[in-house]
Amino acid sequence: MRLSLFVGIIAVGLSFLAGNATAHQQKEAYTSIVFNQRSGMLEVQHRFYLHDAEHAAQQVIDKSTDLIGDPVGREAFAYYAISTFSMQDQQQHPVTLTYVGTELEGKYLWVYQETPITTNMDGFYLKMTALQELWSEQTNHINVERNKQVTSARLHIADSWQYIEVAKPAQ
Repeated sequence: MRLSLFVGIIAVGLSFLAGNATAHQQKEAYTSIVFNQRSGMLEVQHRFYLHDAEHAAQQVIDKSTDLIGDPVGREAFAYYAISTFSMQDQQQHPVTLTYVGTELEGKYLWVYQETPITTNMDGFYLKMTALQELWSEQTNHINVERNKQVTSARLHIADSWQYIEVAKPAQ
């Protein structure tokens, strides 16, 4: 009897801890840059933990910002996010990205951008400072995928531009 009571108490305690762990800020964001040969577009997909994005939006946009129930709030956060992301080609000329939209998916908020693929896209200078002005420990991960090969970088608050060389186009 005592053992089953003890196990029950431990199980309840662990369930509370697990719930709290998922509610804490992750302080990480992920950006995927994918060469979509079918569409001829370079697709940029920023993925934020919704919990982090909600906290950030309430600080950088407005205290009452609701990213789940308010599409206007999501758009405002999207414009914040894309203002913190910069891309340059190998000659350090800016790559102009078009805003596509946002999407809520489970515990994530996605922000989408794109630009046509050009011949001089064998490497990029990248900078991503989203959420770093709020949390110095924020890490922004960037993955560039071409021909099923992925090159990655991790950007921290002290980082400047990071150069990523990408796989050559398939022949």
